[in-house]
Amino acid sequence: MRSIKTITNEAILSSPSYISAVLLVGGSAASTLTLNDSADGGGTDRIGLKAAANITVFLPFPGTGITFDTAVYSTITGSGAVAYIYFR
Repeated sequence: MRSIKTITNEAILSSPSYISAVLLVGGSAASTLTLNDSADGGGTDRIGLKAAANITVFLPFPGTGITFDTAVYSTITGSGAVAYIYFR
């Protein structure tokens, strides 16, 4: 399993993928992470997390994971928020 760290809105995987787990470290009181099935954020939201300041949220997906048919685009909010996306 590999992981990608993200702190901004960006395309993190440019091809179909399986997300195995997501970890969000809240930087501010309203940190969020949305993973979208597209290369530009215009597709279907597939995963969403929220975390308070200094709280870590870990969401594993046992088995095959969550399928992204096109690509994976990350939208992250909250000052200082950091996310790690685990994929295979």
